[in-house]
Amino acid sequence: MLRLINTLSNFMRLYVGLFAIAIFIVLIDFIFYKLFLRKSLNRKRYQRVLIPMSLSYLLFWAFLFIYSPKTYSYLEEDNYSQFFIATSIFIVWYLPRLVAILIKLLFIIPDALKITKSRITSIIALSTGALLLIGGITGIFINRFQFRIIEENIVSSSVPKSFNNYKVVQISDLHLGTAKSQKERYNKMVDMINNQNPDMVVFTGDIVNNFATELEGWQPILSQINAKDGVFAVLGNHDYGDYVKWETPQDKQRNNLDIVDFFEKVGWKLLRNEYDTLIKNSDTIIISGVENWGHPPFPQYGDLKASTPINSDLPIILLSHDPSHWDGEVKDYPADIFLTLSGHTHGFQFGIRSKNINISPVTMRYEKWGGLYQENNKQLYVNIGAGTIGFPGRIGMRPEITVLTLKTVD
Repeated sequence: MLRLINTLSNFMRLYVGLFAIAIFIVLIDFIFYKLFLRKSLNRKRYQRVLIPMSLSYLLFWAFLFIYSPKTYSYLEEDNYSQFFIATSIFIVWYLPRLVAILIKLLFIIPDALKITKSRITSIIALSTGALLLIGGITGIFINRFQFRIIEENIVSSSVPKSFNNYKVVQISDLHLGTAKSQKERYNKMVDMINNQNPDMVVFTGDIVNNFATELEGWQPILSQINAKDGVFAVLGNHDYGDYVKWETPQDKQRNNLDIVDFFEKVGWKLLRNEYDTLIKNSDTIIISGVENWGHPPFPQYGDLKASTPINSDLPIILLSHDPSHWDGEVKDYPADIFLTLSGHTHGFQFGIRSKNINISPVTMRYEKWGGLYQENNKQLYVNIGAGTIGFPGRIGMRPEITVLTLKTVD
């Protein structure tokens, strides 16, 4: 009886979800046609293009839901990438039209009262949509692989003199499963890292989307990253397999062990609620790494106490994937964690990220989402990542390689 109830529940959730998507897509097409195309001389030509495209997209969604109903609630290894394709089509093709519709609707009353001119508001709405369309396409095929270096000086009284000008390169959120057909593009990232001649390289989590199989073929590329004191890493929320409905707990554990083993294969020191030491002359810095710690629905596996030395006043660099950990625990923690390095946010893969301007919708979820933050004589740097998930593109948020230079206060 319980199995029957679960089956019916899955069936209802599946088709209610599919019906909701279908209604949303049809509404966008219908309203866009009414607002912008109905009076056009080429309206019949638009109909011949838009209707088949919309039907094809709806059929694609129907295929995904029917072929893999479990994926609606949990990602599966063999087809979750197809759901990313469906999401990408929406972002590139439907989101620009949705934005154009919203802009046009905002001006309905001013247009009716002759405060604004309908033709001008249509031009503004369509131009904005066109810019988003161009941004989506270039985000997938160009910006996604335009790695850029961002440099920051970390000035702190906690930096020992022997570590003055010590260079730390940070990368984060590779999500290699999204780029399995684009491996050669990441040779450029490796070269850019090595050209910095770093003292240390750190990776702050989310090497995969979910599955250890995503790591196949990446070892020869990532093992080429070199640093004088090595490469240190932590796991991110996607590296635990928590977003997958595994057949058995043993399958999940095996997947996690395979991911952990990969770090050893590429020569990266994975820190799992533990720490290591960096020694130069008579000075020491602790490099600590916690398991993922985030606010729900993200898991809290991190143990800050286990990740730092007991009763020690040594300066600490902490690797913690989720930046919310900094406000949640780190900034008020009694140890001398003068620098925390995080990732996770991706900058929403949309917005403007520059030295003087930081704008992204991700601010609705994370106050500290990209760049350098300071409080209580402690500093947090959030890297917006080098990979993508969900949408295989970056609109205005180019993949980031961060070069952090430690500076001693005289």
